[in-house]
Amino acid sequence: MRTTVVGAGAVGGYFGGVLANQGEDVVLIARGEHGKAISENGLSIDSHWGDFNVRVDVTDDPSTVGHVDLVLLCVKLYSNAETLPTLKAMVGPDTNILTIQNGVTSGSVIAGSYGWDHVLQGATYIESGIAGPGHIHQSGSTAMIEFGENDGTSTERTEAIRKLFDRPGIQVKVSNNIVDTLWSKMVSVGSIGTLMTASRATLPEILASAHGKETIRTLMEEIVAVGQSQGVAFPRRCVETKLEGAIAEAGEFQSSLQYDLTIGKPLELDEILGAVVKIAKDAGIPVPASAALVTVLDKFKHGK
Repeated sequence: MRTTVVGAGAVGGYFGGVLANQGEDVVLIARGEHGKAISENGLSIDSHWGDFNVRVDVTDDPSTVGHVDLVLLCVKLYSNAETLPTLKAMVGPDTNILTIQNGVTSGSVIAGSYGWDHVLQGATYIESGIAGPGHIHQSGSTAMIEFGENDGTSTERTEAIRKLFDRPGIQVKVSNNIVDTLWSKMVSVGSIGTLMTASRATLPEILASAHGKETIRTLMEEIVAVGQSQGVAFPRRCVETKLEGAIAEAGEFQSSLQYDLTIGKPLELDEILGAVVKIAKDAGIPVPASAALVTVLDKFKHGK
């Protein structure tokens, strides 16, 4: 299976690097110093499963790649408008575009350009970061991609992609309800990540504050209420389970939104918790805590 990773940063670069290191045909789309370093010196990855450097094809021009079997889309959500037209040269009759971006809306946006017969939605669970140009550091024993068809069926394409990712260094799961999966992830990412960003605090610092835990709970409950209005079926005790899990792993919890704020990059605000607030407004559901966080961060969403 010929695979292109569009947005080969901390997340996409990790998955693409693991595939390339184990002999798969991979092309990374990466720009700037990161892409230059990969081209000159290979991609270095430190991970729970071992460290390695792999020589892998890399370019900043998707038009040079040609048709591929799989596009793994990992760019920031606010880059979709710019990025989606550049995929056209890589999408043939049988190409699948798998988005593992944050949020609950990216699949429909991509399908608006390429149709659902080319699109699969997914979620990823991984702690990784850019240690330097051409160098990715991954920590912890989880590096999972969960994806699926909108109707939850197992198909020829989901099985082929499952087999591609089923290898040391990657866990993969085909979801029987990917929409519910994405909303379930949003319960944690939309609440904790946005609160960490707005408060400029780590999760342990938030939990140590007088109202931190209850604020997280309130945000999670608002997200669940909005998801339920859209027909999402959350797991039993979803909020309590997510909260307990976050508390247990508080020291390891990272927020890409917070990182982007720190370095002055644009924020995926409108596409993550902002999208929840917008859906809530359209559905007539009050979400005052979520709306407050979105308001606090609004002036920073375009970066410095």
